[in-house]
Amino acid sequence: MDIRELRYILEIATQQNMTRAAGHLYISQPALSKILKKIEGELGVPLFSRDGTTMVPTEAGKILARWGKKILEDFDTLHQELSELKQMERGRVIFGVPPVVSVLDFPYIIGLFHKAFPKINVQIREAGARSLETMVLDGAVDVAISMRPVLEEGLNELLLIRDQIACIVPCTHIFATKKSITLEDLSTVPINTFPEDFAVHQYLLSKFSAAKLPIHINITSPTSEFLIQVSQMLGQICVMPAPIANHYGISKMVVIPFEPSLPWELCIIFKKNSFVNDAAQALISHIQSQILLPPIDML
Repeated sequence: MDIRELRYILEIATQQNMTRAAGHLYISQPALSKILKKIEGELGVPLFSRDGTTMVPTEAGKILARWGKKILEDFDTLHQELSELKQMERGRVIFGVPPVVSVLDFPYIIGLFHKAFPKINVQIREAGARSLETMVLDGAVDVAISMRPVLEEGLNELLLIRDQIACIVPCTHIFATKKSITLEDLSTVPINTFPEDFAVHQYLLSKFSAAKLPIHINITSPTSEFLIQVSQMLGQICVMPAPIANHYGISKMVVIPFEPSLPWELCIIFKKNSFVNDAAQALISHIQSQILLPPIDML
């Protein structure tokens, strides 16, 4: 017995008359009688007894009608939810964003997405890029923003922004007049940057290690504005992506690139070989269409 046949049985139980039930179902009475006989044969019990033209449900018929009604309600709800999801009238997406980049256009981008798809629930998770990579793999986050190189295997990457990491230097610092700063320069002074689980921090460690140079990280914070303010107060250098520094319109400090440049590339990540729901796919396409940040010329 399939869903269509179950509807037929419930209609007979509701109308208690084969002719009326057949009319409501837009099929002939002989065809409906044949279907009833088939289903009773499959179940091995009679579902109705005749009292003249009245179809009276048997005990088995009453049980089938009671459970069948619930099954059809659940099936119709399932069909409706799938239909609404297909039309983007409902859904949920968990979006991971590093605090470092959340100050850029992402609040505006998510706001536009909500206006376009007001019935899709967007849940934001903030964490360092490396933590977000693990969260995507574990299924705790659907889509996230990370920094290349992405260390976790099993993730798809879609490039969003290509820029560079820079030094934010107080105007009173001895490096303030430099046009560029090398790793050798930076190895002689304390610097402030993001915490260990942030991609920028790990990227810096890898670069200094490859160059066999010491690195002196003084203060770490997940908050860009805090790093800028404390570095200004202490007269120290902080290292962060150039667009983040430029976002704050800092005064009494200058943004100086590295030589050679340290690229900063942001990408959308999502799990490989895994189902990506329609809401997440819509968010990915929306972000790609909205990222308009101009790249800084690389040295």
